[in-house]
Amino acid sequence: MKSVKRLSAALLILFLVLLSACSGSEASPGGSSSTANIARSGLTGGNSLIDCPDTTNISAEPPGNSNVTLTVSGWTSSPAEDALVQANLNKFHQAHPNITLKWSPITGDYPTKMRANVASGNVPDVFYLSTDMAPEYITAGKLLDLSPYMVRDGVKADDYYPSLITPFSCKNGLVYGLPKDWGTLGVFYNKQMFQAAGVPFPSDNWTWNDMRSVAKKLTKPGNAATSVYGITLDAQSQRWLAFLFASGGSVLNSDGTQAIINSQAGVESLNFYSAFQREDHSAVRPADVAAPWAGDAFGKQRAAMALEGPWLIPYMSGQFSSVQYGIAPVPIAPNGKRADLIFTNSWSAYSQTRYPEAAWELIKYMTGKDVQGSQLHAGFALPSLKSLADDPYFQKQPGFKTLFEAATYGYADNFGPHTGVIHDKLDQAVEKVLLGRADAKSALDIAAQQINNELLT
Repeated sequence: MKSVKRLSAALLILFLVLLSACSGSEASPGGSSSTANIARSGLTGGNSLIDCPDTTNISAEPPGNSNVTLTVSGWTSSPAEDALVQANLNKFHQAHPNITLKWSPITGDYPTKMRANVASGNVPDVFYLSTDMAPEYITAGKLLDLSPYMVRDGVKADDYYPSLITPFSCKNGLVYGLPKDWGTLGVFYNKQMFQAAGVPFPSDNWTWNDMRSVAKKLTKPGNAATSVYGITLDAQSQRWLAFLFASGGSVLNSDGTQAIINSQAGVESLNFYSAFQREDHSAVRPADVAAPWAGDAFGKQRAAMALEGPWLIPYMSGQFSSVQYGIAPVPIAPNGKRADLIFTNSWSAYSQTRYPEAAWELIKYMTGKDVQGSQLHAGFALPSLKSLADDPYFQKQPGFKTLFEAATYGYADNFGPHTGVIHDKLDQAVEKVLLGRADAKSALDIAAQQINNELLT
């Protein structure tokens, strides 16, 4: 098997810097928020895709020792990951006994429920913020500006990879969230199933055709309870897009004013993604094998492969520890190109929190080296801090190393203020094609028109 040489931290940083440029991170003025009193260390290069709020705090609250209680929220994850979050929150409280934390994770549709909380004024003090949510929350002035606190405490925007912190800043570079981690996609494969079928493990330079051929060989038809599939693929644009980008396609044109997903690259990549299920019958949707998500279908060994990220690692350890698996990179497209997606979320604070100083202290801690290191070593996510790029864990865990190195050919899963709508319309298109309700061209034509209508509003 051809091995991929481990990238140096400097080289990876260069790739992530270049990636941030593709996300619209060129500085430009926006909103009326002033940066006059903010040192450059507390600013990003600016995010041209997000307007700054009309008003924001321009200074940091002074440190205090009074007893306060913060409500902290995020989406629920695996039991193991939820337990680690709680453990790190407990450690924070031990170091800050005057700050009591009420961890209140939100189940179900997190963005929708958070939007309802904002409308009612019942907003947590500190919470997870996805890149989909960031444009709306930042522009509406719902988030605490962290830049003054960063300057005061020596936390530099440059401590984090630009492509990860930029989605949480606005046009003039003010920062409204610190990235808590990040992840990419990889092909998880069941070693025992491969060996039993006499199929070699995927190589580092395997191709789309290889992936399709392997999936066919690993499929074992049976009844609804016994059939095994080569791969489990869900109707998610956040999986298909890796193949779109590898084909040379894009979601939007260069200035973000028009959807171009219905290009030839879009059609060809969606045809490939859907062929596993529609033509080869070598793929299964998780719901069709009574699994809540692809990782569960993979763990239950109803599929030999799954296209997932680092979040699957602790899930497998906790739920399916006997399953032996490896992680291969996303395969290479016929044009010789490979692509991936980069996902990130932040810790952010409500702009109207009664305790901005305490909220900042928690954000600083939860995005700091100790907590990110604990997440890395538990196998939950990749660290957003540059200082952890050379952590020995990457040498010990070759699968995690594969996910880490995907940043060199990854694309940020962020398309500006309309990211959430874009995902929704693309998910609908992918589902139509997977279910045989539409061909790729017509489904993408409809999605492109719907997205263009949103871009005009």
